[in-house]
Amino acid sequence: MLARLAGVLFGPQEREQDAAWRRAEDLLRDSLTGDQFEQYRDRGYVEVRSRLDPERSYRVDGWRPVAVYERGNFIGAVCIRPKEHIPGPDILLARKLMIEGAEREFLRCGNWLQPAWRPVGVAPTLFLILALISPWLLSLRTFGAVWVALAAVLLSTPLLFAWWRRRGAG
Repeated sequence: MLARLAGVLFGPQEREQDAAWRRAEDLLRDSLTGDQFEQYRDRGYVEVRSRLDPERSYRVDGWRPVAVYERGNFIGAVCIRPKEHIPGPDILLARKLMIEGAEREFLRCGNWLQPAWRPVGVAPTLFLILALISPWLLSLRTFGAVWVALAAVLLSTPLLFAWWRRRGAG
């Protein structure tokens, strides 16, 4: 199992995935306005105004469910993902275009997550954090095994601390 994980992290597919990511970011840059691309670079998402409801907006990125806001308040999220693995910027662009061109279909097809969808407890929260930072972890492999190992140690430290505290309390 460790050999398989090492193959995924350090395999020859790395260059292909990096090239795909660069092409996706180039397409995203060409498809967004200058302000939108700057927002993507600064905040990691693009704000898309609803065409159906003037008080609704969507925060779209390629990693998390699409956050839905009405009058500036978070009301939930819509989870819609491609069946195949594609780079995050391609996902962001597809979601943005679907909201702008077929918002009703976007809302109908996506899984609606109410504001209380966030998991409770340590294990689900850690899983969610791992899912959100996995693109970052995969990008570390370009720096070599030392950086991946360092990231693993840093990420496991809170887990070990929580386990140690719980063990001491029992």
